[in-house]
Amino acid sequence: MKTIMLVDDDPHIIKALTDHIEWPSLGLRIAGTASNGIDALEQFELLRPDLVMTDVYMPGMTGLEVTQALRRNHPHLPIIILSGYDEFENARAAMRWGVNHFLLKPAEVEEIESVLREVLLEQEVRERHEQLERTYKQEIGKVVPYLRKQFLHELLTTRYQADELPQERMDYVGIPMSSQVRAISLQLNRPGFLARMKERDWQLLRYGAADIIQETVKEQTAHMQDSQVEVLDYSDQVFVLLLFGREEMSGQFEILVERMIDQIFTYLKLEMSAGIGTPKEHICEVMDSYLESREALEMAEFQGGSRVYPYDSIEKVETDVTDYSLLLRQWNESWADMRTDLAEEIWLQIRHLFEDGICTNIQDVQVVAVSLFDTLIHSWNRQYPLLQPPLAMSEFLRDIQSKYSLQDLLCWMDAIIGDWIEQTRKEMTEKKSNRLVDQVKQYVEQHYADEISFEAIAKGLFVHPKYLSQLFKRVTGENFVSYLNGYRIRKAMELLQSGHYMVYEVSEMTGFRNATYFSQVFKMLTGKSPSEFG
Repeated sequence: MKTIMLVDDDPHIIKALTDHIEWPSLGLRIAGTASNGIDALEQFELLRPDLVMTDVYMPGMTGLEVTQALRRNHPHLPIIILSGYDEFENARAAMRWGVNHFLLKPAEVEEIESVLREVLLEQEVRERHEQLERTYKQEIGKVVPYLRKQFLHELLTTRYQADELPQERMDYVGIPMSSQVRAISLQLNRPGFLARMKERDWQLLRYGAADIIQETVKEQTAHMQDSQVEVLDYSDQVFVLLLFGREEMSGQFEILVERMIDQIFTYLKLEMSAGIGTPKEHICEVMDSYLESREALEMAEFQGGSRVYPYDSIEKVETDVTDYSLLLRQWNESWADMRTDLAEEIWLQIRHLFEDGICTNIQDVQVVAVSLFDTLIHSWNRQYPLLQPPLAMSEFLRDIQSKYSLQDLLCWMDAIIGDWIEQTRKEMTEKKSNRLVDQVKQYVEQHYADEISFEAIAKGLFVHPKYLSQLFKRVTGENFVSYLNGYRIRKAMELLQSGHYMVYEVSEMTGFRNATYFSQVFKMLTGKSPSEFG
């Protein structure tokens, strides 16, 4: 029987989990509990449980910090995150550390048990894979390519120490240790009209892009001696190239990427951007190069220019920015797109210019501060016209006159911008949650007569099906199947009242492929059979 450790600073949550979950039927036993992150790490080393379930917000150390700490030494440990209703960003942060299992609090018993079964099944599958590796080691020609891809995926999300990657292990999976390594992120840009196309059509285009990337790598690397390129299918729109070779090969690598971009546009009419990380001396640093490549792509969104963006050139652009009007324009654009992370970065750059004395006196700084705040006010009124902004313009203009020193003014602006960004993120999270649910409802309205797959809806919205299911129930008060049946029955009532259709016709027209099941659902929801209602 496997063991689990429960981590939550609320003793009522711990007691509820202990008393109401049928642990033996799941094949689980509670090894121990912890009320904070620090205690959780100590208990983990003593108890060595097979699974961990942790809250996010706890004193001393958050659940996300606990996850990061455990991931360093236990990359495969199943971790379930308990996340609040408005903590969507916490769920995304957890997924960056390899956690794909999270529950919205308060979660129902059946939801928790369902996630636990899924985790145990995944763990069993992984253990079976490991057993297969040991058992069929003689079929190294088939096993090693799979292991290499899996290992390289891990290197992008798990930080290893050099002593954890011995030469023998690298030789086994066919990864060179002596050469430099760098990462290139390739992002397919899915335009608006493609976002509305059927998922199957998009996947065909994506498969075509993957094929072009693989063939281009195969053709070009045949002429590159002492070099190796691995292609990783990272996500729905991102591929990652890992390049092993000498520094002098970097020019050829950029030519390789440009050729991919040109061919994908020529044959598929899809645009693709590339971010290139800097070379690293050891394989354990490839995660840093990968993060640089993603940052290069993000920075490029407002830098513009070529479709290939090396990280070192992006850094230089950042360092050399001294045009104050450019930063103000970027500040306006960041709030027009509601990119609060980018707004934070731009404010730090502006603050740095202030401290370096780019503005000659306090009056100049005040003028710029008013311009920054004016953008905040306009952005808020545009996005949330019915809500009062965190600070009124009249209060801002009154208070800024009392800031006579640069340091006082900067600290005051730090507090205002920090609070504004925090409030905006909260509103964006709630708005996004409601928007996702509205999109699900809209899909039902348009497709209620067809066969509907909730998983397909989630994929179309680019969210995890389990997260969307829990969110839908939190917002609407019912699960998706109940909502869908209710909507279909309401449409069926309208059709039956018209007197123009038979019961079996109404069943087909409202998405029920089985007339008997239609009648059962109809009577359950209305108290009458379809024939009686008509």
